[in-house]
Amino acid sequence: MRKKIHIAFLVVILLFAVSANAAPLAYSVNSDSVNGDSLYLIDLATGVDQFRGRLDAGIEFRTDTEGLAFSPGPDSRLWGIDDDSETLFPISSNGSIDYREDIKLPPFPPGPNNEIIGGSDFGMTFACDGSLFFTSVKSQSLFHRTPGGSILTVGSVGALGANISALAAIGNPTRLYGVGNGQFSNGAADAPYLYKIDLATGVASPIGPLSNTGAFKYHEAGISFDADGNLWAITDRSQINNQKSQILRINVATGQATLVAETLNEVGYESLAISPPTDCSPQVESGDGYSPIPSLNIVGRFFAILLLMLAGMLILRRRST
Repeated sequence: MRKKIHIAFLVVILLFAVSANAAPLAYSVNSDSVNGDSLYLIDLATGVDQFRGRLDAGIEFRTDTEGLAFSPGPDSRLWGIDDDSETLFPISSNGSIDYREDIKLPPFPPGPNNEIIGGSDFGMTFACDGSLFFTSVKSQSLFHRTPGGSILTVGSVGALGANISALAAIGNPTRLYGVGNGQFSNGAADAPYLYKIDLATGVASPIGPLSNTGAFKYHEAGISFDADGNLWAITDRSQINNQKSQILRINVATGQATLVAETLNEVGYESLAISPPTDCSPQVESGDGYSPIPSLNIVGRFFAILLLMLAGMLILRRRST
């Protein structure tokens, strides 16, 4: 009987380990770094942030990189979008950039004070087909850069209806989510909600607040899905007593966020990129009786294999006695 209890206890522990998901590594650009716009690699479980390099093109530097995302496919690259120059550009893992690969974006609709350059507070994300979606807080609008390079306004100018400066896409067909800014510089509340965005109309519909109690205070944020479909966020709290950025995990169904860690060294992160677009196999439309089969990440697969090996060893040992 005691042996059976030990076996059951071991199985429970291993099953718990299988269900646990290790937090991934992610990239973020810190525009408030003493080095200027700089690329960091962040352990989302611990908040340890490692400086990788300044966004240096040799003859110029980026000064306000707001959005960050990985393109899809086997040749995936990390891309950033700069608010000051309104430029889209690829970034190497050490932060270096080649100005010859810059993609100049067209003029955007002016903001409430008719500002023409800057102030967009871009969010950006790639979809499975190579489309790039990005938002501009300046005009509360969603834009779509097609795989062919055309840039289109989704719906109408101002259709978002919220100051969304963080975007993340998942799936095929594409499901697009955004997170609103948290506070204005004067401390007034903005839109700290998770939104689902309609790709035909550009309208953002609130799913729910990140916190029902207002626990998460921030100005801007970055969001990204990991390879297992979990939604993560990092928040910029540099204007709130220069506090470190918080790393959050967001429930896509409710919008509720859970605090995982705070960054160890730097403040001011407002972009996040974890992996290329995920869940890209064509999905059957809802209502047909089919549902996707969940799968484990690499940590889960390791523990599942370990569980099977131990179970086999225990069975063989029992038969030999």
